[in-house]
Amino acid sequence: MERRGRYARDDLEFARAVTFFDAIFAFAVTLLITTVDDFSPAAWSSLAALKEANGSSLLAFAISFVVVVSFWRANHQQVTSLSAIDGRIIGLNCLVMFGIVLIPFTTEAIGKLGDMPLPVAVYAVDIAATYLVQCAIVLVADRKGLSRTRMTPLQLRWELATYAVLPVIFLGSIALAYLVSPQAAEWSWIGIAVLIPLVQRLAKARLGDEAPGRLASPNPEPPNPAPHRPAPPDTAARRPEEPAG
Repeated sequence: MERRGRYARDDLEFARAVTFFDAIFAFAVTLLITTVDDFSPAAWSSLAALKEANGSSLLAFAISFVVVVSFWRANHQQVTSLSAIDGRIIGLNCLVMFGIVLIPFTTEAIGKLGDMPLPVAVYAVDIAATYLVQCAIVLVADRKGLSRTRMTPLQLRWELATYAVLPVIFLGSIALAYLVSPQAAEWSWIGIAVLIPLVQRLAKARLGDEAPGRLASPNPEPPNPAPHRPAPPDTAARRPEEPAG
């Protein structure tokens, strides 16, 4: 039920918020295909011509498709794992949606102007900023007690270390785009697939039993044992003896 701007998991407002966020992701991922739009006869005259005309746009579409779907999976798991949401969590999710709906725009820029550094830089800033806001949702929910479990200080440090990998790689790729080439910057993004699992493995080894990421909530619901019922009396023992026939 609603309490001071909070909406519990079983409230209608909670379900409506999750549905809205999911719909934005679905809309954004659908818009990505509109960035591949060279339908001139020359572009479709042969496979070589098709690759020449739409190859870079198709590659940008494929990259962004994986990015948006990954964002959606993480966001959906984060929000649906909460015990409740409030206005701040909803506001942060709306900022995530802002970054998500920008991805088709930046994807088209990369696909059509991929030999220029600015499209790569704008794309990298969009992805890094959106990711940081999505990470903030987890931290704010944990601090405000909206998560069903709470992180220990050690878990929080490793969580922050994991969160730092993607922004460092994407923001660092901006320098590569200007100093080396936009293509080198895009290739550097593959490092995420290696570094994030590596940091997570190190965190698991360091945390040991705490590796699942969260401890039990400090205020768990009290158990509800079945009420004690005394055993029924032995009626056979208390039945009076019948007189002999």
